[in-house]
Amino acid sequence: MSIQYPIDLHIHSTISDGLRTPAELYAQARDEGLTAFALCDHDTVAGVPIMQEVIRQETERCPDSPPLRYLPSIELSTGDGGHAHLLGFGVDANDEKLLSALCEMQEERAQRSKRMICLLKKQGIRFCCHTEEELTRPGTGRAHIARALLDMGVVNTMQQAFDRYLARGKCAYIARRYMSIADGVSLLTNAGATVVLAHPCRLNPDPQGLRALVLELMDAGLAGLEAYHPSASRQQAPLLDSMARSLGLLVTGGSDYHGDANCCVRMGRMPSGWKNPEEDFLALMEAVEKHRAQGM
Repeated sequence: MSIQYPIDLHIHSTISDGLRTPAELYAQARDEGLTAFALCDHDTVAGVPIMQEVIRQETERCPDSPPLRYLPSIELSTGDGGHAHLLGFGVDANDEKLLSALCEMQEERAQRSKRMICLLKKQGIRFCCHTEEELTRPGTGRAHIARALLDMGVVNTMQQAFDRYLARGKCAYIARRYMSIADGVSLLTNAGATVVLAHPCRLNPDPQGLRALVLELMDAGLAGLEAYHPSASRQQAPLLDSMARSLGLLVTGGSDYHGDANCCVRMGRMPSGWKNPEEDFLALMEAVEKHRAQGM
């Protein structure tokens, strides 16, 4: 069972593969009753200054209404097939080493999209010139192609696009090169971020295997687990929560909201059982501030 929380630390915008702009997300978060959120776009920090400007303008427009608490963040793809995702909270969006690595990743995404489109053409699927141009820009990924296939009526759902064409082993799948998970943790940590392993159950649903991986990543600087995420079952979420706390790690939660109309994911909605989201958010903020101070 899932419930609505006032804190959502995993949201995506149009800067990566979400459907709503940072300004639209901020307005929606306020309408949904959120008190704190984090924009975690895939492999980019381009949305950080945009969201900061949105908040500045909103604060100026409504000086008597306190702004929502916001953490500049990123979701970094790492590991075998890019399936291990890391959330970097409090990341320095101007860190040169991080920006260089992200620029390389975004360009590789564009090249991958071009190759996937070529494979789809061999299946008799043709995109109009404008759509193809949009799908081959730096930063595009499989979700963008899946939505295009949905809009064209080639598939009925996003999931069907992956199941038929874009998932590993399917006719239009192209593998990418990714840095190791440990290297990703180090890259984000050195860029001022407090690093949390995103949706751990997608990576390894076996508790013992996951615990061994987490212990290994803690040596590289891993600081927390995203225990409350739609991918975690009612039984898995409390186990992740317990694992994190037993190891002295932070606990976070996020909806992974992208804004797709035909998707059941809603902003702020996560598995039930998160007893103290406000306390855990404050602990995360404290860790972010401490890490930031150490880097100054």
